[in-house]
Amino acid sequence: MFRTLKEFVRALRDIVKIQQAAVEERQILHRDCSLNNAMILDEPEGSEGFLIDWEFAVRIASDHKYPIGGTGTVPFMSRGLLNQYVVLQQEADLESKRKKTAKKKETRGRNSVDKPKTPKSSSDSLALPVSYVIQGYADDLESLFSCSLGFASSFVVPTVWCGSACPIRWWIVGPALTWDREEKRLTDQFHPYFKQLIPLAVEWRRVLVDNMIHPVTFDTILAVLNSHLDKLPDDEELVSAVDMLRNDAAILTKHVKGKRIASDPPSVVAPKRQKSHHSDTESDSASGSDA
Repeated sequence: MFRTLKEFVRALRDIVKIQQAAVEERQILHRDCSLNNAMILDEPEGSEGFLIDWEFAVRIASDHKYPIGGTGTVPFMSRGLLNQYVVLQQEADLESKRKKTAKKKETRGRNSVDKPKTPKSSSDSLALPVSYVIQGYADDLESLFSCSLGFASSFVVPTVWCGSACPIRWWIVGPALTWDREEKRLTDQFHPYFKQLIPLAVEWRRVLVDNMIHPVTFDTILAVLNSHLDKLPDDEELVSAVDMLRNDAAILTKHVKGKRIASDPPSVVAPKRQKSHHSDTESDSASGSDA
């Protein structure tokens, strides 16, 4: 976990450098840059950002086309990839309808016994065809922008599903929230702790607006990150921000605890046990008999 905002931004810059080295020196594309794959490693000489989970990585093909599988984690995929998913899903839907129509025409006029209908099983659901998507390094850079928003925002856009197999987030929800509308819709989602990073997010967003047509370069993103790194405090603890986060955590804990107490069933109080007079009665009987 990062200790200061400068350490956080520096980790993002390190990840961009890792992506650049993988692409330019080794011709390797990561294809799954997500929040859980962006890490910070503590070293004696300081921390550094790094990128894990390379199981979906591929050697860059000349046509930049790759199988659908391993194209990223849904909430962090680029708009270009999600746009291709939409098209492929629509094609799958049309093909399925075409086959159903052809089957109805083929069986029309035949005498058949109606069979009882059974609930639809998972095997009946539509699946994307075996196909390929075009993917480049700029898609990973856009995914990294989503990662930074995931850290800096307390707002999580829910995943939207197209049909039965195609996940849509940035292509439908994202553009309406962070691309086509005013930047205020983006900056309003930032937690107060990350307020100093709003100018960085705004500039980063602006260089990605045209990413689907003119892919952003590594050097462009590095220049943006470096310019804002120079404006952040030098590795000093943000005491006021830390205190604010602690207060927020205390309020949340109190709120959750209050809800838990309210939801608990009322405790049953055992009735007080009455004192038995059995021994006194026996004593009186014994006295009467002696008399």
